[in-house]
Amino acid sequence: MRHKTVFVSFVLVMLSLLTASCGRRTVVRFAVISDTHIGGPTTVDKTTKSLRVLCSKEPRIDAIFVVGDLTDNGKPEQYDKLAEIFSDRTIVPEGVAVYMMMGNNHDKTTSGGIQYFTEKTGQPLRHYVDIKGFPFIAFSEGGSRANEFNDDVKQWLAETMADAAKKYLGKPIFAFSHVPPMNTCYGSLQSEGWGTDIFLPIYNQYSQAVVFGGHSHYPLGDPRSIHQDKFTSVNDGSVYYSEVAPGEISKGIHPEENGNVTEGVIVNVMSDNSIEIERWDTFRDEEILPRWTIEAPHDGSRFAYRNRDGLPAPAFHAGAAVKGHIDGDEYVITVPQASDNDVVFKYDIDFIENDTVAYSYNFFSLFYLNSEMPDEITYRIPNVPKGRTLTVEAVATDSYGNRSEPLKGETFIIADKK
Repeated sequence: MRHKTVFVSFVLVMLSLLTASCGRRTVVRFAVISDTHIGGPTTVDKTTKSLRVLCSKEPRIDAIFVVGDLTDNGKPEQYDKLAEIFSDRTIVPEGVAVYMMMGNNHDKTTSGGIQYFTEKTGQPLRHYVDIKGFPFIAFSEGGSRANEFNDDVKQWLAETMADAAKKYLGKPIFAFSHVPPMNTCYGSLQSEGWGTDIFLPIYNQYSQAVVFGGHSHYPLGDPRSIHQDKFTSVNDGSVYYSEVAPGEISKGIHPEENGNVTEGVIVNVMSDNSIEIERWDTFRDEEILPRWTIEAPHDGSRFAYRNRDGLPAPAFHAGAAVKGHIDGDEYVITVPQASDNDVVFKYDIDFIENDTVAYSYNFFSLFYLNSEMPDEITYRIPNVPKGRTLTVEAVATDSYGNRSEPLKGETFIIADKK
């Protein structure tokens, strides 16, 4: 009798596990990319490779959304090349639906931008489609000038979102446009200049909205690339090259090896309405971990990416040391990589004189190179004050501005040759 009871208990446990597993099966799987910029240098190869990487993953994607700046100048020949790439079944397999949106500036550089888009791609300016029982809303910046939307697109979005919320109770609503909602994910802050506040009053009404945008070219390996408050906003990276906000590093907005950064996401929609987002480095065919998870119910109660502070701060490993030497008028520094619970964003280098910072410089950790991220970074720092006794310190800083304890280096003087 005891053996029978154990057997029955085993069967019940297995049935329970099977039921739970079946409850999390993938129903819809789609990819999102943007900023292909066909017509720019290397863009055909990068777009082709990105599509092949994303379309090679199993299970195969059902659709791909291309979220603006499809071309570099909106020229007919650029749209022809774009169409050629996406119609090649060795690149995008038969059965994978493609939805394209115009970008807000590059696709409208020429006067015939909208006409070329619709004629060459065969796509409308707006999409409202059902994919396996889930709503997808995508729209282009279709106005006559750069950074301009159609006059009636706000009304269209309001009506479409309301319709989707009514018809798809309890399900996420996926929305796509080139320009991200302002002050949400990385690349959308008002100070950065890439976001728009036009649609915020609409999205703010729908906690189930999951909105994808590009435009900024900011690396999606940054944890701020997903944001949740009233709704979910996701930065999808860029296929062409990477960029960062002005002032984040001393060098400018185009960090080292930014041309070797091509990215996109694959989104898994589960049968219990939860969502899992895979971030892909398509340049190296590597997944950027961890995956992001958006759990149902989509009422905001389970937003895991709301009000994050990035703590604890980064830390250097025990025994880590800063190395440096003078080379002419520059100081050459080598900093070992620190560790963080997500990513170390950059290194702040301070040159201290009498307990006061005399000069500062900062540079990226190169986190966006993923497996090719070096174990230590050597950097030539210009304009270090001459003729002064300075002690160098390195501080690792994460994406949220949390700073490690300083790692002290040598004390030195760069001779003033005047």
